[in-house]
Amino acid sequence: MVELVFPPIARGRGPGYWLRPGNLWASRRKLRADYSTEWREAFTQSEPPPDHRSTSFEALLGRPIGNGFRFVILGDTGEGDRSQYGLLPLLRAVEPDFMIINGDVAYPAGRDDDFEEGFFGPYRSLDIPIWAVPGNHEYYSRHRGREFFEIFCTRKHAARWADHGLRLVPQPGTYWELRAPNREVPLVVLAVDSGMTANLDGHGRTAAPDFRQHQWLDWRLGLADARGDGAIVLFHIPALVRERHSDGTHLTALHRILAAHPCVRMVVCAHEHNHQEYRPDIFGKYVGEEHGAGAVAPAPPHYIVSGNGGAFVGHTDFKAGRYPTARRFPSPEQWREHANLGRRIVEHAGLSKTLLARMVGVFEKAALTDADAARMLSFLMVAAEPNQIRASPVLMDDLQHLFSHLPEGTRVHVQEPNPPADTQAVAACIQPAIVL
Repeated sequence: MVELVFPPIARGRGPGYWLRPGNLWASRRKLRADYSTEWREAFTQSEPPPDHRSTSFEALLGRPIGNGFRFVILGDTGEGDRSQYGLLPLLRAVEPDFMIINGDVAYPAGRDDDFEEGFFGPYRSLDIPIWAVPGNHEYYSRHRGREFFEIFCTRKHAARWADHGLRLVPQPGTYWELRAPNREVPLVVLAVDSGMTANLDGHGRTAAPDFRQHQWLDWRLGLADARGDGAIVLFHIPALVRERHSDGTHLTALHRILAAHPCVRMVVCAHEHNHQEYRPDIFGKYVGEEHGAGAVAPAPPHYIVSGNGGAFVGHTDFKAGRYPTARRFPSPEQWREHANLGRRIVEHAGLSKTLLARMVGVFEKAALTDADAARMLSFLMVAAEPNQIRASPVLMDDLQHLFSHLPEGTRVHVQEPNPPADTQAVAACIQPAIVL
């Protein structure tokens, strides 16, 4: 085996991260009121013109895109530990032109230090544009997500980006569009901000529906329909997860919009720390049955939950549901082998962030402590070419496999710019492409 060399992990990160009372309290879901719609509208003094939320791929990359480009989508990245750092060699090996983080950029609560340890530190010197979608954890911050907005949507932290060797191209808000105006590549990518609790419908007595975001999304997808483009739509919190509808989400208006537009070829969520793929017919059935979408497009989109981009691995050993997955990663067998008994019990009981989980961790040194290992990680890679858009799941069992060709004891620094990864091992991680 090679010796994987990691940078010093910040105090409070690493093994046992989710057993620390301060992290559990900062990341709590209960005892919080969700005013995400009001918060996101308050980030700017006045709502910019709708077109302001749309940026071209050329402007993002700073070059023409006539020959196409490649980008990666990963979610739930920001623990700032070995599991996050351990994905870097594979990310560099596939050579993306830019990266999208689909929420939970900075655990546990989107504070300034959380961004330093869960974003700026791990991705130091990556030197590609990085855009993001806020996850629920970004809205747990003192300023209710403004920290995320200022880091990704303004130049307030430009010096900080430069000091860490990162390329800042401010995104035009917490929800946004990337497009090719001249249709060199027939693709649009639209990011939706699902807020702190995935309640865009305004369910409850105090929450307000996000009419403005819904209208914007419907309008932009309509333009993509008219141009004949294909669309990838991203948002953090999934309503279809573990083969079931999540009753804690209220995203019916969003799903009806997605179902009504034939341009939507793929929907990508995160939040769940594993990889789940659902066939188009299954997603079409889901939006019809659970959201009453009467006008489901003739060819429903592929639907993927991709959230093991650096945080602890969530279990996939769940019971079969009404909406079956086409693939899970890790597989149930892999997850059972990866997790010990205490963690399996805690996950199955839905008690991952409770006092019981902490007690189990104390006695068994395992339950939800994050194994802090570069194993069972994944992301999506999208290759956008003039005549074809292909999305490939990239699944990594163990970082060690990328360097098995090197002599025993070779030291590999996980943050080095050109990791000596074996090309065949990298290719084995890249799964057959989904043509969109």
